[in-house]
Amino acid sequence: MSSLTKLDGWESLSPELREQLATVDLPESLRLDEYDIFLLGPDLILRNDMLRFGYATAGLSGEFCLDLDTGAVLIIDENPPPTFVNSSLELFARSLHLVAGLAPAIVGGDPDRWEDAKAEMRQVIEEWDAPAMIEDNYWEFISWEIAAGNYADQSDL
Repeated sequence: MSSLTKLDGWESLSPELREQLATVDLPESLRLDEYDIFLLGPDLILRNDMLRFGYATAGLSGEFCLDLDTGAVLIIDENPPPTFVNSSLELFARSLHLVAGLAPAIVGGDPDRWEDAKAEMRQVIEEWDAPAMIEDNYWEFISWEIAAGNYADQSDL
């Protein structure tokens, strides 16, 4: 069962939306060195046909939202328009788990491993969800940040 079910606001969601969200394997966080790429919560808020379920303080920072009309995950900051992340919450969860698995290469001090992690991430996410890797979308941006070593442990450099 998803960690989403433990957040404040869960009970106020419709039964259909709770059922849809309950099976998603969303991690509570994705941290690369000291950078928070994703944090679950702190609560669930519905507004303007969007469900806010998490946020980021690094990379593209802002609120992760589920667009209830399309099922897509977007990140919203103070500058509209929202940035596309994934075509579904399930694909977002899979993408987070993929990047978490690549974390040792991403945070290490070897530029070749950063490039390899970027290439693997791009290839796999594009196979799952091609729109996620279109220029100026969330994962495409994160891939370039990885290749540049922006999430590397600075003590290793």
